[in-house]
Amino acid sequence: MTQPLQMFENLRSETTPAGGNALAKIGFSAHDRRLIESDARYARAAAVADAVSNGILWLSAQYKRLVAAVKADVRLRAAEAQLFRMSDRDLADLGLCRADIPFAVREAAAQEAAAGETPLIAGLGTPVPAANQNLRHVAA
Repeated sequence: MTQPLQMFENLRSETTPAGGNALAKIGFSAHDRRLIESDARYARAAAVADAVSNGILWLSAQYKRLVAAVKADVRLRAAEAQLFRMSDRDLADLGLCRADIPFAVREAAAQEAAAGETPLIAGLGTPVPAANQNLRHVAA
């Protein structure tokens, strides 16, 4: 059951004897009590507004963290897909086998994150040159 709103005149203090209002006894007028009540309502409204705005900021931060995590996961999956598209020979040149691809990609991202760097992973469709390219042209 909800309680009715209490007016300032009806509130009791531990130091006030039962049946009396200390503010009325020390000479506060009704107008002064209304001013104190309005100040208290304003302070309550300000506290609620602060709590709501802090909650919205917290939710915004959580949303940004979620979006960043999803983007990072998409980049990692793109890097894995790029490595899976490579031939076994190209993977051997990199020192990887197909079973090592997920571990190698996530381990590299974890090392870069621990170093405080953002992993730079090439986008899809970017050609990856073999590590053992022979740049000398042999005369035929």
